Amino acid sequence: MIYHIYANQSNIGDWLSAKGIQKLLGDREITECFCDEPFVGETMEVLKNATKDDLIVIGGGGLLMDYFIPFWQAFQSIAERIPFVIWGIGYCDIKHELSLPPNKLIEQIVNKARLCIVRDELSRSYLPYASLPDPIPCPSLNIVTMVIELGKDILHAVNYTTVTPGAYEIMCDITKGYAQENDITYRETNNLVSKGGEAEMENILSIYRQSKIVVSSALHGCIIAVAMGLKVIAVSGDRKIDEFMKAVGLGEWVLNYNEAHLLNEKLQIVDKQFLDFNLLESISKQNWEIGRTIRGII
Repeated sequence: MIYHIYANQSNIGDWLSAKGIQKLLGDREITECFCDEPFVGETMEVLKNATKDDLIVIGGGGLLMDYFIPFWQAFQSIAERIPFVIWGIGYCDIKHELSLPPNKLIEQIVNKARLCIVRDELSRSYLPYASLPDPIPCPSLNIVTMVIELGKDILHAVNYTTVTPGAYEIMCDITKGYAQENDITYRETNNLVSKGGEAEMENILSIYRQSKIVVSSALHGCIIAVAMGLKVIAVSGDRKIDEFMKAVGLGEWVLNYNEAHLLNEKLQIVDKQFLDFNLLESISKQNWEIGRTIRGII
């Protein structure tokens, strides 16, 4: 039995990461568990039934964050007796507030894992004593498909918490103004759905497909846009966004949250943005290889 632990099914970023991992694990029986704080007790009850012949897969998503400390603390006893791997997770390092979990706690668990692949160099740098292999960007890149023909509209993918209200308002004003000037439709999403809302998730993905440009303060706004081959400009209040954009060759298309007023300058030249599809194919293959390695462990 595989027990797959990930954050939730309410944010399509977390859910797509999980779907990517499950796709790469192949045709296996999987029991899903969630590690958002309200689900920790329920998940630990389920894992009481796990044996040394089972495998726990933890990931993906931003599980290396203070919010998830209750899960990591509870998981310590499970880590002593059940084989587990960690895949596609990373640190959430918010720029204007503290958000990191205790490194000692995370390193103790990571060092017991059969395999640990984090999603970016930032996350690996915070775990220097874990001797982690090279990071590989989020497995959700393996499940979101490229659009055949770019749309024409502009989408604002929002994370209100990390970007600050002031930057959000500036982004809205500039993005709406750009849409009006270019006679295109402005849309907005926070990537949230009802738990288990497959139809809602598909509806959000269809909004991305109607777009040519995505302006995003959410990590998975950037990831979905890149996976679909859209133009993307990030406004970052969390260092994980900077790391992802650098990893896919788009580091110059990131503005800090206190630089949101410069967004229009980026929009005026966004048609010149180059996305390296060979690099994306390489990332996809690396994630496939991790899936094959874990299938071997199973």
